[in-house]
Amino acid sequence: MKTRILCVLNSVALASALVLGLVPAGHTAFAQDKSAGAQAPATEDILHMADGRVLRGQIISKTKTEVIFEYFDTKVNIKTRLKLAVENILKIEEDVAAGSSPAAPAASPTATPAAGASPKPADKLKAAEERKTYGAARVQTEDPNVPSIYIVPMKGQMGTDINKQVYEKVRDDILEKKPTVVVIELNCQDTEDVLYPRKGKDEQGLVELDTFRDMVNIFQDDLSQFRQVCWVHDSLGISSMVALSWQELYMKPPARLGGLVVAREETGFEKWQDADVRGKMTAAFMAWVKGFLEGGHYAFELAEAMVRPQFTLSATWKGREVTWSLDDTGEYLVDGSDKKTTEFRAKDAEDLCVSDGTAETIEDLALLLGYREFRMVDSAAEKICADYVEDWRRAFEKCETQLEDYKQFLGWASGEDAVKYLGQAKAALENVLSAMERYEAVEYRIGFKYGLDREWFTIQIEIIKERLRSLKSNKPAGGGGGSGGGSFGGGRKP
Repeated sequence: MKTRILCVLNSVALASALVLGLVPAGHTAFAQDKSAGAQAPATEDILHMADGRVLRGQIISKTKTEVIFEYFDTKVNIKTRLKLAVENILKIEEDVAAGSSPAAPAASPTATPAAGASPKPADKLKAAEERKTYGAARVQTEDPNVPSIYIVPMKGQMGTDINKQVYEKVRDDILEKKPTVVVIELNCQDTEDVLYPRKGKDEQGLVELDTFRDMVNIFQDDLSQFRQVCWVHDSLGISSMVALSWQELYMKPPARLGGLVVAREETGFEKWQDADVRGKMTAAFMAWVKGFLEGGHYAFELAEAMVRPQFTLSATWKGREVTWSLDDTGEYLVDGSDKKTTEFRAKDAEDLCVSDGTAETIEDLALLLGYREFRMVDSAAEKICADYVEDWRRAFEKCETQLEDYKQFLGWASGEDAVKYLGQAKAALENVLSAMERYEAVEYRIGFKYGLDREWFTIQIEIIKERLRSLKSNKPAGGGGGSGGGSFGGGRKP
């Protein structure tokens, strides 16, 4: 059973927002003097910030990288001690008469330029605006003491855009960059874009489920030394089981988690006529699903309710733990319908401890993870994933053209042109087979749409080779090279 501390993180976020409402974003407040009648000193120091603000008060200490500054707000008589990064300060004026007009940022004989100040205020202002947030502060630094976040995009179609092949390359980049935390950004709606890799013909086209386990293992085995968080932007379908394999799970406010009815239908285990076989297939599938939840420390009742519509779901709190029931006997009825599978919205998922919290932005997420400031890793993950999607989809389009060419060439392969067109038909099949071997996504898509696997292509290529050998030796060939212009098999158009 997964355990959560309710409401604590929300309290932290609220308190932080209140503080940051008084303190400029990106800075840390150490103390506040709210005593009535606090008097401003005769002289003061003035800081000209990159975002255009002018801060009056007293410099407590300075280093090459930061300034500790006691900011005095005369309107409300509040002193706030700030820790300011030197890179965000354009100019410092020290020991000027209190209340005097500050010097122009460009130049002043009494002003001392801050060490490391940028010569481009406009650029600094833009950068500061980009970093403003009510969550944690995103800073631009190479300081290894500042926590680093590495974003891994998982968006698109499960099995093609999202598969283990592309994340093997991402894994290598993570190992090189060594971030503090890896955030898996999941956005996938299988109910709207369904395509799952299939097993061989002997297993009647059942979904090849192990490919998703292999993908998760890349993170949980090969990258186990890094803290990992799944941040769900939206998840409907088999992606929800993938999401629940992480112990730390957060969701965006409009996110959904569910849709496992699609996974159940796509597996086909309920279509078996023999009750014995159907029961065994159902048990095998549910064991696979529960394996994901086991990794994330979730209750197995969630798997049953999210996959099988005949189960209802209710929850009972015992202290800070939630006990689930596959009926309506719990204190809170989560899903009372026996016609649909259970699905969670972000708010309910947080309240029921399915998720650890709700975060709209990466700054919000960082704060919930316990980081008051953080830096983003300059990762290659976004490019790796985008390039893979673009490459495999382009390769698949070429494969479709080559399959049509194959049928056409095969139909023309007679008389004096038989050798010529058989050779071209063979080349078309070899090109498709090569693309399938290079991209798992192409292999899955061809299997889904045309019902063809690598074995089919290998056999057809060998048949054509035999026909060519026979033609060249003037001997009759055994077998045929497939039907010219006919369909390829029992595939389905997505």
